[in-house]
Amino acid sequence: MLRTLIVGGGIGGLSLARELGRRGLSATVLERAPKLAAVGAGIIMNPNAMAVLEANGLAACVREAGVPYLGRDTHDQRGRRLATRDYRPLYAAGRLAQGALVHRAHLHECLADGVSPGTVYLDVRLRSLQADPEGVRLETETGEAFTGDVLIGADGIASTVRARFFGAVEPVYLGYRSHRFVVENRNGLQHFTELLGRGQSVGLVPIGAAQLYVWTTFDSPRESRAWALEDVRTFRACFAQFTDSRVRGAFAQLTSTDGVICTDLEEVHQVPWVRGRVALLGDAAHAISPGLGQGAGMAMEDAVVLADELRAASEGRTPLAEALGSYERRRRARVEQIGRLSRTIIQRGQLTGRVACWLRNREIAREGRAPERMQKALAELLHWPRS
Repeated sequence: MLRTLIVGGGIGGLSLARELGRRGLSATVLERAPKLAAVGAGIIMNPNAMAVLEANGLAACVREAGVPYLGRDTHDQRGRRLATRDYRPLYAAGRLAQGALVHRAHLHECLADGVSPGTVYLDVRLRSLQADPEGVRLETETGEAFTGDVLIGADGIASTVRARFFGAVEPVYLGYRSHRFVVENRNGLQHFTELLGRGQSVGLVPIGAAQLYVWTTFDSPRESRAWALEDVRTFRACFAQFTDSRVRGAFAQLTSTDGVICTDLEEVHQVPWVRGRVALLGDAAHAISPGLGQGAGMAMEDAVVLADELRAASEGRTPLAEALGSYERRRRARVEQIGRLSRTIIQRGQLTGRVACWLRNREIAREGRAPERMQKALAELLHWPRS
């Protein structure tokens, strides 16, 4: 039986361990953190991601503490509605699995509970990583050794596995940063709600338990440290153009910026994803912008395809090298399509010119007046194409 070592216990690594376990294959997950605790706030589980979870038996767990992803409302910075993407007709027709809006920590907990006991090793700091025609071997700083037949780097945008076996690949900074935090959902919002301003965007996402996940994106030169986190007054002033009462009410709940996360928006453009017995998965291979909320979805789709290919190799139907190569071929076009669209959405939201923003808003409103065309596009984009 093929033995797989997975570096990284995040969404991608745990998803792969779950998929391999369902196929009767051995998986060992090595995680640097001393405990499995997700960093972040909310997460958008698009229909394609939920289709993966429905197939692997974890969808009910995720939905238990989240809310249905029924629609996405887009407004201008003053709160005037531009368009609504309504997913409900697509769910009712069975064209898409029902999406979910949840806290990232809850998703992580469901994934962790979905792998067999003894699969995940925590607080593992790797000293050496080796791979040759005979197998793979990892040694920790404490002298412990792990051996296997294949090594998967699911260790995120700053991947150690990628750096060791594929060379230095610097993430591409997109020119924007993002804040994330969670407050009470005092307005009872039910839809993913985004507001587009000039050089800034704000999102309000209900995630269950009467909580609201709030995110921002804002233009920010790479060298800048003006993140508006000195205090809550500075933070609120930074987004003063958003006069909608729901945004102001969410920001008003902050008594400190200590719990506000601020991260760079970056992409990873890695070629190839496979070298010998080593393969990359999720952000380690193809980190994309959050415009479509598809980082988790792409990692989960990766996990299904890679697990299928590794099962074929384990059963002797396909040589390992061919199986890993097939994984990359099957996934690359899909990931690149989603990446391009995500980047376009982020860029559209970060326009700064008054005329450019007016034209953008008019175009979004025009798209919203053609719901059948919009739903057709969503169905094509967000179904799970297992091919």
